[in-house]
Amino acid sequence: MGTPTTERNALIAATALAVLLAFAGIEPAGAQGTPLGGTPEGAAMKNPVPATEASVAAGHGIYLAMCAACHGEKADGHGRGVGDYGKRPANLTLPQYRYGTADGDVFDVIQNGIEPSLAMPAWGDTISETDTWHLVNYLHTVRKAQ
Repeated sequence: MGTPTTERNALIAATALAVLLAFAGIEPAGAQGTPLGGTPEGAAMKNPVPATEASVAAGHGIYLAMCAACHGEKADGHGRGVGDYGKRPANLTLPQYRYGTADGDVFDVIQNGIEPSLAMPAWGDTISETDTWHLVNYLHTVRKAQ
């Protein structure tokens, strides 16, 4: 047997390791909830709005008006309201989104939101389907290539 000090230090080290391993499992901002990737329905849904300069510009305007407060002006998850809901908003510049990057998946999240505990509201009653597609086109321009 070791000395009480050695045993105490071993217990402290084991506890610290357990805490470290527990926190190592925490997912990055915007990655809470479900497995990475979208749905077959989202992958099959095609954007009816061509990604023209005008569409992307319209989407950018909608983004600034409706999304930037939480997701940040640069879409990096650092918006003004970042601490208001207890969870950090998704960083939309990442190459993958938690709920899929296909046009239909992004459209679905914007229109229908994400479970209430994640604080992403459904915008379907506020943002028209056409404007949501403009927003999808804009978000493709801020997402980093894989």
